[in-house]
Amino acid sequence: MARLNLDYYEPSAEDVYTDGDIELELLEYAKSAKDDWYQDGRWPVVYHMSHLRHNILNWFPFKENCTILEIGAGCGALTGLLCERASKVVAVELTKRRANVNYERHKQHQNLEIVVCDFQRIPSEWKFDYVIVNGVLEYAAYMIQSNSPYEDFLRISAEHLNPNGRILLAIENRLGLKYFSGAKEDHTGKYFSGINGYVNGEKVRTFSKAELSEEIIKAKLHPIKFFYPYPDYKFPTEIFTDSTVCDMVPTVPNYPMDMSRTMLFEERHVYQSLMKNGVMEHFSNSFLVEIAGTPDEVPAEMAYVKISANRNENFRICTYFDEYRVKVHKQVLCPQAVKHLKKMKGFSAFDYADGWLKNNFGLEEREGHLSFPYIKGENLEESLLHTCRSGDIDAFYTQISQVRDAMFTNKSLQKQPDSEKFKEIFGETISLRQLRWANNSNVDMITGNIFIVDNSYQVIDYEWHIPCEVPQEFVMWRMLKQFVDDHDLASFFTKSMLYTLIDIDENTEKCFTDWENHFAEKYVGIKDLHNLSKDVVVVDVEQAEVQQMKERVLHSTLFYDLGSGFTDVDHEKCQADYSDIGFTATFTQEKLKNAKVLRWDPLEGNACIIKIQKIETDGSFIDYKAINAERFIENIGFEFFTFDPQMLLTGDFSNATYLKIYFSCKILDWTLGYHKREREIGLYLQENKDLASANQQLLTEVKEIQERANHTQEQFDAKSDQFISLSTEMTAIREEFSNIQKALYTAQKELLDTQKELLVMQDELQNTQKQLDATQNELLATQNQFHKTQTELQNTQNELLYTLNKHTDLMAQVKKHRVKTIIKVLLFGSITRGK
Repeated sequence: MARLNLDYYEPSAEDVYTDGDIELELLEYAKSAKDDWYQDGRWPVVYHMSHLRHNILNWFPFKENCTILEIGAGCGALTGLLCERASKVVAVELTKRRANVNYERHKQHQNLEIVVCDFQRIPSEWKFDYVIVNGVLEYAAYMIQSNSPYEDFLRISAEHLNPNGRILLAIENRLGLKYFSGAKEDHTGKYFSGINGYVNGEKVRTFSKAELSEEIIKAKLHPIKFFYPYPDYKFPTEIFTDSTVCDMVPTVPNYPMDMSRTMLFEERHVYQSLMKNGVMEHFSNSFLVEIAGTPDEVPAEMAYVKISANRNENFRICTYFDEYRVKVHKQVLCPQAVKHLKKMKGFSAFDYADGWLKNNFGLEEREGHLSFPYIKGENLEESLLHTCRSGDIDAFYTQISQVRDAMFTNKSLQKQPDSEKFKEIFGETISLRQLRWANNSNVDMITGNIFIVDNSYQVIDYEWHIPCEVPQEFVMWRMLKQFVDDHDLASFFTKSMLYTLIDIDENTEKCFTDWENHFAEKYVGIKDLHNLSKDVVVVDVEQAEVQQMKERVLHSTLFYDLGSGFTDVDHEKCQADYSDIGFTATFTQEKLKNAKVLRWDPLEGNACIIKIQKIETDGSFIDYKAINAERFIENIGFEFFTFDPQMLLTGDFSNATYLKIYFSCKILDWTLGYHKREREIGLYLQENKDLASANQQLLTEVKEIQERANHTQEQFDAKSDQFISLSTEMTAIREEFSNIQKALYTAQKELLDTQKELLVMQDELQNTQKQLDATQNELLATQNQFHKTQTELQNTQNELLYTLNKHTDLMAQVKKHRVKTIIKVLLFGSITRGK
């Protein structure tokens, strides 16, 4: 069990760094071990409890059986990961409340000790292989009272390193691109405070790359490698280094998680511009720095890491390659994902189209790790982007059609199979359209994963081969949808073009969308942080500038009706004075005292909303009304769509020497009331001219359409001739078919007659068979009687032979006796009989 060490604890430090009472909720979350940070969605819960915080280090190659000191462990966002990677972890936290949260979350780890104190108080003899400083250095001025708190913080941290040990430091970049584009500074919550150098007395500090390197070197340490987490070090999904940060565009968007922000420009485009100029590392939103005691230490080998941890545990892996780019490696982030990686191995060299499109091969495997050959060269995404940027839709169609044909070859249309596995992975929605279903489909075959090698395609990153039949149209839809969405190409490659290319319709796409959502959310279990992001307000700087300029500089005109109506002669202009509460227009001409009625034009050349706050004069003012306002909005003012707003002022100004109007003004979009403005400033003729030009253009287009129609008619006529010819052939075929039908009918009738004859013959045959069976039975009976008689004859014969043999023996004896008798007579003259 983990140990909670309070030997060095000072309660006075408890309020230095805290998120408030939300930490009490975090403690209950930790005790229950059932927190759902994603469902909760509040920033403190997400920040402290999400496993995605591990992404900053879950890929890092820690030494086996290493020891780790974590400074500023907080509520344990990284502590659990470190316990899995090290033989011993000491997590130091300043506040007891946060330390308790950490303890309740990770008390099952035998190798963990949580020490509650200022890290400066831990014994100097405590030495470790790694010191983790994750989002803590920026607060060094709160902890260390010195003229160089950041240098001293690093120096004290390094005192706890073993020989050849490392500090792993994560911190925001003061000059991060997101701050330029409109994100608030992470710690102050103010716009541009870091970029401006914290000139308003902020105590927190972040650093540029040069400044951070300088602080490290001043502490007599060496930054042996900079990593650039994207979007930032808190929730990174990609890790770049100096060799990749200017070569590889991030694959995920940057969105605000902690607070809303503005967007002053399209950040992605500026990012790529900085890449092309080779300076993107200076504008990375965050840094992770590997720091050593000597400059000749060998840093971690990774050049780029893609972390896929926002999934169910069964699928959590990361992908990386080193500086030499010989191999690409895939590694599990938790033991449950080993099976997923093994399944991927089984599809090495999987062939989609007779060798023309196949999976990358030549992989090597060890437990929880796969290595693939690194493929250099252009991928399909880059090739397609080139055709899009050049506007060559035919080349785009040709190339993507090759992939489609390879995917569709030898796959016939069929209804959706009834598959429980498919429902598990993609949900219950059924496609009403017949599609091309195939086993072992790679549903994540996106264009960025397909490389062009020797006039064929090799697919990388093929982890999503599905163990049931999946329609190839769905695979192609995912491929093209992601390509179009990632590069804002909806105007180039429209929905109708997509439907035509892969032969689907709107209802089928809705079905695909249901499958996609179920696959991502239910099966893979993706936690999309974009769903938790705060608002992004797009600001048009030019429009804001014009708005400010127009609202701060207004020229008002007062027209005097001296009895003959308003004229262009009797008027007075002034520049309205601007203040924080609105404008003030002051008029002092002597004509004022002779005016019967006044007309005030607040400004010229803009649609606007005018609200009069008050009118001050030494005459007698009665009332005002809008002459050409569109409408009056309560508590807002008069809304003018015209570019010449006018208001009528009535009263007795016979003794007046001045008139002062206090009002507010909001400039409206110039397009409001556009047609009305055109009529009012005499652009009717120009409109007619434009209409005439448009008509001429329309006539030209009609002529072109007519020519195309004529050409189409010619084609239609040719097709009609073909149709007539085909109709004639069809008539002949129909006649031939009719003859065949008649012959078939005759043959069928003959067949029926034959069948009847066969039935009669069958009956006769059955009768004959019966007679034959009876005869056979009689024959069998006779045969049996014959066998019996034969047996009796054999027995009689045997008896006669026995009697004959016996008679023969008797005759022999008689004969023998007679001979003896004759001999006796001859010898003895008589026969003497015994008594």
